[in-house]
Amino acid sequence: MAVSRLILLGVLVLTVASELSAETLYYRYPSTNGTVVIDSSVPPEAVPRGYDVIRVDGSVVKTVAPKLSDEERKARSLELEVAAARAEADAKTRKWDQSLLLRYSSVQDIEVAKVRAINDIKVRISILKSNLSVIKQQILSNQSEAAELERRGQKVPSALTETLASLRREVTTTEQHISSRKQDLTEIAENYERDKARFEHLQDQAEKRLQYYTRD
Repeated sequence: MAVSRLILLGVLVLTVASELSAETLYYRYPSTNGTVVIDSSVPPEAVPRGYDVIRVDGSVVKTVAPKLSDEERKARSLELEVAAARAEADAKTRKWDQSLLLRYSSVQDIEVAKVRAINDIKVRISILKSNLSVIKQQILSNQSEAAELERRGQKVPSALTETLASLRREVTTTEQHISSRKQDLTEIAENYERDKARFEHLQDQAEKRLQYYTRD
């Protein structure tokens, strides 16, 4: 029994010693001349260059990245911004593609939608122009009334003056709306043309993939 216990105790001691040895950690870092140094610690002046924490067998436990200079940080920040912008652009393109494929089945469908949208805006412009014409006629009528009162030596009522001021403001606002709707015409036409070009590109890609998978 005593011999067995001694043997068991010896095995346990060897096992613990082996585990402690396996968990002994070292530090691997570059020296100033470019060589790799492995040591039990990292000198303070070497920390900014970065280092690896490794086991006896060379496996890496942890990596501490080198400290970046101001220029390197700026370059890295710019690189991340560019990557983020590219990812955002890619996401928008995928969303655009999905929307096109869900809404249309052909380029002709896009052209029909374009004509319908443009005609709708033209109708709105026509209504605005008609309203503008009516407002201007009201202004002319009120101006004539005010002029007639002045010729008679009578005071122009404040209500009439306020009405004229209000009508002139309506003219300005309506003219701005007409200008905005005309700009919408150009933008909508351009947007639909971009949709057509993108849809044609997607169709071309789909045809090429189909040809690739069916060429045999």
